[in-house]
Amino acid sequence: MPSERLKNNRTPYNSYCIPGVASANPGFHISTMTHKKCFLFIDGSNLYHGLKQNKLFDYFKYDWFYNELSKKFDIQKAFFYDAIKSFSIEPNQYSAQQRFHERIKKQIPGLVIRHRKLKYIKVDNRVEMAKENTAFCNPCKIKLEEFLKESGLHKLSKEKGIDILMVADMIKGAFQEKYELALLVTGDADFVPAVELVQLLKKDVVNIHCYAGSSSELRNACDSHIKIDSNAKRNCFLKY
Repeated sequence: MPSERLKNNRTPYNSYCIPGVASANPGFHISTMTHKKCFLFIDGSNLYHGLKQNKLFDYFKYDWFYNELSKKFDIQKAFFYDAIKSFSIEPNQYSAQQRFHERIKKQIPGLVIRHRKLKYIKVDNRVEMAKENTAFCNPCKIKLEEFLKESGLHKLSKEKGIDILMVADMIKGAFQEKYELALLVTGDADFVPAVELVQLLKKDVVNIHCYAGSSSELRNACDSHIKIDSNAKRNCFLKY
């Protein structure tokens, strides 16, 4: 029985290749890659942790990243997905995040930042009960939260829902014929079903990822992949 990809008239194995682009999926029609309309989807949290884990964070620049991709791809629109921290719970982190968003909007032309608020779930009921039964002024409440988190006495788990927003945008854009090629910046295997659905809509997907912490399942599901790496001088580059 022919594969779903061949039934959709996607180019079979041993098709054309262009230098500098790795073909992860034999069904990818690489020869027309640079002429396709692209949407860039950046999973902000996953990229952040990937850069940290691979010791690339201090050398990675978003304007460089976008400019390098633009040399090979016709990027029509770029999206950045992030969960907004709470000012009342994490005031310093909230302010830093807002400054970061303003900075990358200047570095990537027409960048659309898609976000949802972080949902904080208190997991230590005894600490919460003690706080309710004790009177604290507002500045003290903030300091107390920071102390409890740093000491490990009060843990917060966070639900984001950002992945669903990113998946919805990918599928909507593919269905509405807004793009022909999705540049997917994440290492999260949870996006595999979305990739497969986008491919059924006859769109190609290139996974952009760091080395450590990226999913081989996701790379294999995509039509091709690009690795973010660095050289001996700690300059970042894209390994095709």
